[in-house]
Amino acid sequence: MTEINQQGARKSASGLGDPNGVLPFPHVTGYWVNRLGAAFRTVVDREVKDFDLTRRQVAMMIHVERAESQRGDSPTASHLTRSLGVDSTAVTRMLDRLEEKGLLARSPDPSDGRRHLIGLTSEARTLLPKLKKTARKVEACFEAGIPVEDLRTFQRVMMQMLENAGESLDATIPHHD
Repeated sequence: MTEINQQGARKSASGLGDPNGVLPFPHVTGYWVNRLGAAFRTVVDREVKDFDLTRRQVAMMIHVERAESQRGDSPTASHLTRSLGVDSTAVTRMLDRLEEKGLLARSPDPSDGRRHLIGLTSEARTLLPKLKKTARKVEACFEAGIPVEDLRTFQRVMMQMLENAGESLDATIPHHD
């Protein structure tokens, strides 16, 4: 069981840290999650720069493709907002930019004229295998030397932490193509 003391430090029943069970700074989960996220974002941004895309744009394209294959239809902007964990204004800006680049297309939803369905263009479908290869290369760099079962446990723990924080998760542990 974990609790927060009056100073905001996390106490753990595991006994790590001082005799009172307060975790010392290097063991604070948020610190390491933030460091890992920052390192990952930096490397991905560097790797997709040659494609004239941002990591968020690449993520959006992959989410559109995944939604099409899993659900059998094109996602809406609100679906992308939920699955990417980004606010609707940011999603709209990304959609606009990807549409300008000829990688995504919006079409009216036949069942609800107020919504638009988001689909990949043929140019995006040609580019996606290269982007996925780049993503796999980055992940392989970060995952080097870590047993697969440890990676799966790490992913499950992160997903549980997100759920504990109140985040809704549309996806299961990702399987790489």
